Amino acid sequence: MKLEIIFFKKVVVVVCFLWVFPFLAFSKDKMENPKNIVFILVDDLGYSDIGYMKQKPQIKTPNIDKLAQNGMVFTNAYASCPVCSPTRASILTGKYPATLHLTCHIPGIGMEKYVAQRSKGKKLLEADFIDHLPLEETTLAEVLKRNGYKTVFLGKWHLAGEGSQTTTDGVVNANYHPDQQGFDINIGGCAYGQPASYFSPYRNATIADEAENEYLTDRLGEDACRFIEENKKEKFLLYLSFYTVHTPWQVPNDVVKKYNGNKYYAMIDQLDENVGRVLNKLRELNLTKNTLIIFYSDNGGVQENPPLQDRKGSLYEGGIRVPLVFSLPGIVPENTTCEIPVTSPDFFPTLLAASGNFSETGKYKVDGINLWPVIIDGEKPDDRAIFWHFPHHRNNEKSMAAAVREGDWKLIYEFESQKLSLFNLKEDIGETTNLSDKFPEKAKYLYEKLKNWQLDVNAVIPNPNPEFKN
Repeated sequence: MKLEIIFFKKVVVVVCFLWVFPFLAFSKDKMENPKNIVFILVDDLGYSDIGYMKQKPQIKTPNIDKLAQNGMVFTNAYASCPVCSPTRASILTGKYPATLHLTCHIPGIGMEKYVAQRSKGKKLLEADFIDHLPLEETTLAEVLKRNGYKTVFLGKWHLAGEGSQTTTDGVVNANYHPDQQGFDINIGGCAYGQPASYFSPYRNATIADEAENEYLTDRLGEDACRFIEENKKEKFLLYLSFYTVHTPWQVPNDVVKKYNGNKYYAMIDQLDENVGRVLNKLRELNLTKNTLIIFYSDNGGVQENPPLQDRKGSLYEGGIRVPLVFSLPGIVPENTTCEIPVTSPDFFPTLLAASGNFSETGKYKVDGINLWPVIIDGEKPDDRAIFWHFPHHRNNEKSMAAAVREGDWKLIYEFESQKLSLFNLKEDIGETTNLSDKFPEKAKYLYEKLKNWQLDVNAVIPNPNPEFKN
């Protein structure tokens, strides 16, 4: 079936196609002047959890909807992992989580305890994964900083060591904080995967407590506006990584009342208000036309994600397909949608190109591709494959699994059962019908492609659990 998300009376659908990185053969004259970059990353926000999707009428996001109206909505945008830390690392490095060997969220309860809990009673053990973003990796912020950008990180980092829940301030190893990875300023970024509290005092060593009972989402919005004001004459990267809408679901009471007690919807309301605050500041300072704005979520939603199946933690679409908007007046076509599949490693080369550093796009070995030919020129090469490797147990179907999408076809391989599930997403976006028996050659082709990719990136495969009993 065809998914319709038409949210304005007249929407031009841009049929977009991808080419092979580094994509230098496109209209560079449109991007020759370095752009300010505002990257807005939301935690756990679902594909359906935006007003413009018109899937949940109770959700109101007028500012995000306006951003979408002024830019391009990607309807087949993916996170490279169904949980947060790996996707976050992939955005910063342009590499798949499997390439980095950072394939699961970094556990707040500690690695040993987490692995023991998740592996208990399972046929396979949790695969090994690292607990931080290695300093030897080149991040987007480091490259932009070397090229004259002022860089700031605001909010959730979750790439700085395991065991944050046992700390009093979210710091496990400050050597792995954003300010060690190319950001001039770090406010809020530490080992926490969720805030100790959304209300001040935050118990976070990287964000100073100001007003008593201050709300964290508001604070990050205010700090973002302050940074823009102070750096309005500079090139800047503003990486606004909201902790919301992750648990604990805490919101000011007056906002909760607007949604009849639904704290999740109230948190989305406050997210939208602060997105609007940032957009208003850019307009006020006449920076809109030279500022690329990206709005994105780090994994699938924690609630239902119609018309998709399942949620965060699953390799079904509900766990990995996410909202994505690009906006840059005069360059990104307004009021448009793009149906081509894209994924989180694509941001590194895309944002590097936005900074005008075309000569540097070939210097870094990345898994992502530059999306500007897609957005600007509509290049039309063959489909590429997009991969997922999630050798970890969750309380979902299609976890402890790997997947590949090429064109309209998607294959999921489950490590424990060795089951193959094949779907045609164009006809069955809800992944209700397994076509592996009907199209065995297609299933075999995609499975071989997935296995070869796993070998290429040296993906860590889960081992048998010696304590498992049938």
